Amino acid sequence: MRSCILHFAFCVAFAACLHQAAADTVYLKNGKTLEGEVIKDDGQVVIIRVTDGEVKLRAADVEAIERDTPLENKLAPARRQLQLGNLERAVSMFEDAWRENSDAPEARRMLASAYALQGRKYKELNRFAEAELVYGKLLKLDPQSELTGENAARAVHGLRALKKDADGRVARARALAGAEDWSAAIAAFEQAVAFTPDVRAGVVAELAQCYVKRATRYAHQGSALNAAADIEAALKLDPALADKLEAFYASCALPGIMASLGKGNLAAAQLDLKRVLELAPLNRSVLYVAGRMEEALGHLPAAANSYALALRTRVANPTPEYTQELRRRLEADLGFNDAAWKIDTTFAQLTGYAAIATGPSRNLETEHFCIVHYNDELAREVAARAEAARERVLSALSLEGWQGKARFFIHRTQAEYAAMTGEPEWTGGYSKIVGAGLSANLEIHSWQTSPRLLTCVLPHETTHLVIYSNSRDTSLLPMCLHEGFAVMMEPRFRGEYFMDFLRERLKRQDFIPLAELLARSDYPHNTEVFYAEGYALLECLVQQKGFEAAVKLLKNILAKGEAAAEILRAFGAKALPELETRWKAWILKPKQ
Repeated sequence: MRSCILHFAFCVAFAACLHQAAADTVYLKNGKTLEGEVIKDDGQVVIIRVTDGEVKLRAADVEAIERDTPLENKLAPARRQLQLGNLERAVSMFEDAWRENSDAPEARRMLASAYALQGRKYKELNRFAEAELVYGKLLKLDPQSELTGENAARAVHGLRALKKDADGRVARARALAGAEDWSAAIAAFEQAVAFTPDVRAGVVAELAQCYVKRATRYAHQGSALNAAADIEAALKLDPALADKLEAFYASCALPGIMASLGKGNLAAAQLDLKRVLELAPLNRSVLYVAGRMEEALGHLPAAANSYALALRTRVANPTPEYTQELRRRLEADLGFNDAAWKIDTTFAQLTGYAAIATGPSRNLETEHFCIVHYNDELAREVAARAEAARERVLSALSLEGWQGKARFFIHRTQAEYAAMTGEPEWTGGYSKIVGAGLSANLEIHSWQTSPRLLTCVLPHETTHLVIYSNSRDTSLLPMCLHEGFAVMMEPRFRGEYFMDFLRERLKRQDFIPLAELLARSDYPHNTEVFYAEGYALLECLVQQKGFEAAVKLLKNILAKGEAAAEILRAFGAKALPELETRWKAWILKPKQ
């Protein structure tokens, strides 16, 4: 009971801190001024408390707001972020105010209050390490603090016990993995992550490997569908495995698709094949099944094109006889037998892609790309996939293709890539445009052993080039949507990875507000949040209005600009705060 009473007292005191009286001045565009206390300023409306009540104004009618003191100029925006529920941003702003006004009791009180709220929130979410860190800051700032309704030092002691419990759960999961009890290990790792997300970063690679190991066992037992599901789970956890697992995944997923085809269940087969094509668009077995699918749909030219692509040849006249001949040739090459579909449980050996030829770089030219490289084998693979990615992106987004050839630089090492582009090493690839429109000079940069180069980086950066070349002004499309569309053109598991990541961030109240997200022209410190939010905004639109709505949004912004207005129109929302509320609820909605 004491804890509840103290917590209530803390909330009342903190609310009082939020509404300290202040003599603010609001300057209106019509030349008038108002004096009072600005109690709301969210970019849409400004509410000022005056002697005889409150005055509500449109933000568009306000020229400027002058706060009572320089300190208040720092604290007021932080209070506003706290009122909007942006706890992380509010704490950061209160810290800035305290650093510049460390002798001001109000700055100390507000920061201590924010730390207390943040520590309690982290503890409720079982984010023990972060809660301990915040409580440590609170104790350093205010050693006698009772703001949390409990002594902060006792809270830290209790958190350490919970962390020990979490460590024990991880140790048990690792012991089960060591005994090769993959199912039990997976369950134990997932229980540890469910107990506290603190352990996720440290175990996610191990959990992904457990899924891969179990998939291998399933495959050897002849349970291809279970194996495919486990590989998808592994990729969702660790996308860097994509290039290595591509062939394994395809060989496990294709038998089920062929079975659906055999039963005439074309809708299910098409849905499953789409996922496989996203990851392995040039895998010869996948192209064979794609051809069979097109034949079943009565699309002989498309079937012939799939078979010819797998045979590395061009389509002549796609008559029924010619299509059947291509199919027989491909079946002979693959050693295909309807009664026994071979499952390849080996991991792709990518070491050949790391080999570096001596001497200067070489060029490999295709119809739309010039690959600048030091490795012939990798260059050929990149060239084929780049053309396939360009065709897919143009088709999906209904945009025009660029003129001339885009240059695709495959640097020898990650350090060389970073030195040549000036980009940080965390980036897997980089694209740029010189000029504007379809005749602009386009470039992609990556390096030979970049994780996910073939499966993710290549379609991602190609999407950027397509959008760049269709833009009269590259600043019209917000950067977050640029990244969102690029993620949408990657394999599906990549978007699922970002959605899981974003749900965790939302639960922590660590979220970039929508207005700020759309306005940013640079990357924040945590780039994954930026990518995830850009993708999630588009995916929300797709789920609610259809993919065509996302394409229409893209074209409208490229033609007219006014991104915020076009987004509101696309969603049928009146204001960004309303849309942000709906969007967050959609993200956190339990998966069906």
